[in-house]
Amino acid sequence: MRKLLQSQRQLRQKRLTAIKKGTVALIDLGSSKVMCLVLSLTDTNKTNSFSDSKSQQGVAFRVVGASTTKSRGVRYGEIYEMREAESAIRTVIQRAQKMAGCLIENVFLTFSSGSQKSTLISSSIRFSQREVSETDIGHALSNLNLVYDDLKREIIHALPVNFSIDDKHGYRDPTGISGSKLSVDVNTVSIQSDIIKNIVSCLNKCDLSLAGIAIAPYLSGLSSLLEDEMQLGVVCIDLGAASSSVSIFFRKNLIFSGSIRIGGQHITSDIMQAFQISFLAAERLKVLHGGLLPTNTDDRETIELPESNTDLYTDRRTITKSELLGVIRPRVEEIFDSLRSILDQSNFEFLPGQKIVLTGGGSKLANILDFTSTFLGKSTRVAMPMRIQGLPASAHGPEAAAVIGLALNLAQPQDEVWDFRAPFEHEGDEFIRRTWRWVKANW
Repeated sequence: MRKLLQSQRQLRQKRLTAIKKGTVALIDLGSSKVMCLVLSLTDTNKTNSFSDSKSQQGVAFRVVGASTTKSRGVRYGEIYEMREAESAIRTVIQRAQKMAGCLIENVFLTFSSGSQKSTLISSSIRFSQREVSETDIGHALSNLNLVYDDLKREIIHALPVNFSIDDKHGYRDPTGISGSKLSVDVNTVSIQSDIIKNIVSCLNKCDLSLAGIAIAPYLSGLSSLLEDEMQLGVVCIDLGAASSSVSIFFRKNLIFSGSIRIGGQHITSDIMQAFQISFLAAERLKVLHGGLLPTNTDDRETIELPESNTDLYTDRRTITKSELLGVIRPRVEEIFDSLRSILDQSNFEFLPGQKIVLTGGGSKLANILDFTSTFLGKSTRVAMPMRIQGLPASAHGPEAAAVIGLALNLAQPQDEVWDFRAPFEHEGDEFIRRTWRWVKANW
């Protein structure tokens, strides 16, 4: 527990140091693209309203640099080719630095990992009938079992999602409420620790310092969901290139997240193999002519396929749109069938809100809205991420939801377990003070 608090608080301290310097870079390390935003930061001296126990300063920001390049050496959010990944990160950083006119040292990073695991854990304490204090909250949080039996995993997020006093639920900040029993529910998101080690190693080779890290499904929800949706209960489905993820929000908190290792690249690969064309040609075919719902004219509508050779006298092949849809739809059904299985495990049907929100590059596929509404049987909308100051129009799309959410989270981070002081820290402070008083009196 102490080691976890120390490591996470070191990142929190790096965040504050980066803000004081005034310029940071945000990187979305995806399987199809690597995107970088450079932010100019200004302290606003405002506080985060999530908890009075550990207020955090708000930050105003403006995008002063942006760059995107094709991802290399990254698969499912994990680095499998260090030199290629290093080259891709250097490329976006150099371009963004040139646009911003400054040198980047500190980096905040997000990615979507197929190995992520969301777990809800709880703890409670009893005390004499009185008002709940900051120390009581820290005591309850310190009782959480945040040490996994699997030592190969590392906790990225530990978000308090609910406080209860004497079995009365739904408190966001219990400070000052009278009672005799305080309970807390915390949603932890963990991934394999080797993934983090490889990312940190790659950044160090690029002469960059990691100042913060967050999971993409959580951030995509922050940038794409409306406040009322997050309050009542909503599912944000991020359709990425190599993986697709689910994040569920209730009472403005992330209560569950999960992901599968299937995404838009698998659809493109199916097209490539079915029609024996290049990957780039298959991607273009999917974007320009792809869809999910058949029409009466699909059998008559023909699409010309590019040939792999340059012989001008070779007859160019054609396929019907019906054939293309016949390749795309089964894979999309597989993706949503797997996502539905994740939703069934999360007990989403018990939430007051039952809305589905789509984001990510895959949400731009034609007819995806009608398909999702029918397949999942829920009200659905396709979301564009929130607009942020200075962001180029070319970089504002559903595929940028995660990096935009990272900017919003940097400006107003939600309190996590390590933002509260644990009892042993208070005890340690008191021990040092007593020792110092004894030294002064007896030296």
